[in-house]
Amino acid sequence: MSDVLKERALKEGVPIIKDEGLAFLLNMIKENGCKEILELGTAVAYSAIQMALLDKKIHVDTLEKREDLYQEAVRNIAESGLSDQISPFLTAIEDFKTDKEYDLIFVDAAKAQYGRYLEMFLDNLKSDGIMVFDNMVFHGLIYDPENIRSRNLRNLVRKIIKFREKVHNDERFDIMKFDNIGDGIFVLTRRNRET
Repeated sequence: MSDVLKERALKEGVPIIKDEGLAFLLNMIKENGCKEILELGTAVAYSAIQMALLDKKIHVDTLEKREDLYQEAVRNIAESGLSDQISPFLTAIEDFKTDKEYDLIFVDAAKAQYGRYLEMFLDNLKSDGIMVFDNMVFHGLIYDPENIRSRNLRNLVRKIIKFREKVHNDERFDIMKFDNIGDGIFVLTRRNRET
């Protein structure tokens, strides 16, 4: 099912996490014993399904604003037999409110909003929780934004660069940067609040 889903997503131009990025994410979940996961950006539920398959005790809440993708995600989750482990929500990320706390928050949605999502969901992250951000090198474009012809794309890349700088200098977090994995991954953990 997973290989078929991946092939279909790639064929239809639906953005999904790269193989090495996914392997890294799944390893982070296993190493840290993450059970409650929030995913910002469901697409067709490819990564949510991969996360849920790691352990029957894992539960993924995943948010998607496009109805066509949401409907396909619901079908894919049901076909994978994971409806009891994955809860998809048809909603804009900005409109989602919950008191739930998560072991891991995986952010793979509107890149220009990463800073906003960080602040929005920080209170939903357990004190020892992890936030993982995908697409942090954005196809290598962050290394040479001035030579991007499209003004909209150039502005988006500048926002990613600004987010990278912001979290790098944010004393609330320890940050691990993996620019060479997938499309670039940042891992944020909270620093001990007592220090």
